[in-house]
Amino acid sequence: MARLFRPREVLLRSDGEVRLIRISSLVQKSAAVAILVAVVGGGAATSAYRAALIEIETRSLDVSRLQEDHRARMEELGQALVRATERGRAEAAETVASLIEQRNMLSARMVEIERGLATAESERERALATHTGLMERLQQVEARLGARVPDAASAAERAAAIERLRIEAMAERGRLAVEARRLAMEHRTVVGSLNGVRAANQDAAKAQDAALSEIAGSTKAQIDEIMRILRGTGLQPDRVVAARVANAGGPFVNAVGDESLPNASLKLASLGSDLERLRDLRTALRGLPVHAPLDDFAVMSPFGMRRDPFNGQLAMHSGIDLQAPPRTPVLATAPGRVVTAGWNGEYGNMVEIQHEFGLSTRYGHLTRIDVRVGQRVERRQTVGLLGSTGRSTGPHVHYEVLVDGRAVDPVRFLEAARHVRKIE
Repeated sequence: MARLFRPREVLLRSDGEVRLIRISSLVQKSAAVAILVAVVGGGAATSAYRAALIEIETRSLDVSRLQEDHRARMEELGQALVRATERGRAEAAETVASLIEQRNMLSARMVEIERGLATAESERERALATHTGLMERLQQVEARLGARVPDAASAAERAAAIERLRIEAMAERGRLAVEARRLAMEHRTVVGSLNGVRAANQDAAKAQDAALSEIAGSTKAQIDEIMRILRGTGLQPDRVVAARVANAGGPFVNAVGDESLPNASLKLASLGSDLERLRDLRTALRGLPVHAPLDDFAVMSPFGMRRDPFNGQLAMHSGIDLQAPPRTPVLATAPGRVVTAGWNGEYGNMVEIQHEFGLSTRYGHLTRIDVRVGQRVERRQTVGLLGSTGRSTGPHVHYEVLVDGRAVDPVRFLEAARHVRKIE
């Protein structure tokens, strides 16, 4: 160490003069220590910086994985909700069908018991008629005997004949009394069974009415919610529903006030009509662009009048600008057919999709287009990647919604998307 840091002398020539500079061992050691500290500190800082970068990348990967996991769980939850809803509807339909079947069975049993009661009444009336006929026959025999056996000579024979008829009549009367008692007991049994069936039928009817009322209430609530969503987009619900009415016809027969129709049948008919309307509304809703073209975005420029980002003048903005990372997949917001897929002036790379009910959507400034003209696309199918082509100041997608060729505020449909997710 002493040899390494021995005193040194350095000659410096400047402006014709020579200077001698002595560097002691202590100065050399201090300089070496300073350099060593700087090197070690720099290495430690570099290592810490690299470790921080690695930590940031790890955290970014963790966040990405969490986001993907969250998105997957949300999709699973949505699918589970759809399956639960479908199961609920199926169980409700099975409950109603079971109640209707039970009620029909009870009604059939009641009809059968009423027929048995009518038969018992007929048997009772027949027995009474037989008894009455027998008594009339006895009187006729007595009259004939009185006419055929005059005087007291035949009194014994007449008395014997009358006694035989009396005995036969009493025997028949006893048999008829037994039969009458049997019929009376059967009548009471049948009446009790009939009352039980009627009570069970009334309970089944109440349960059926309650189930129908619950299903009808839920169905109407969903219809009202979808109608509210449609009105929120600015569309006329009648226009959407009318486009979904199937071909039908036939004479009109007013069933209101027809007392021959049971209350349950009227409720079932009304529920069937509401279910058909709900089905048509749901089908129509699936055809509307009530979804966002990006999973995650920020609205940078709204619909309507704004300051142009290039010249600062007032201009009409026919859509909304949604910001997201470059090359983010841009999704179709509803099923339809591609009518434009290519360069379109200030829109840059643009895709336009024609939907039902006179609706169409546009997706501008794409960096890549993944569909072609005439292609049928489904909701949430990728139509391209987000970019900054055309008249653009940075990566975003210009999104438009048109009704009969007229641009409307897409925010209405984006607001509706939140409510649609709740009822799907």
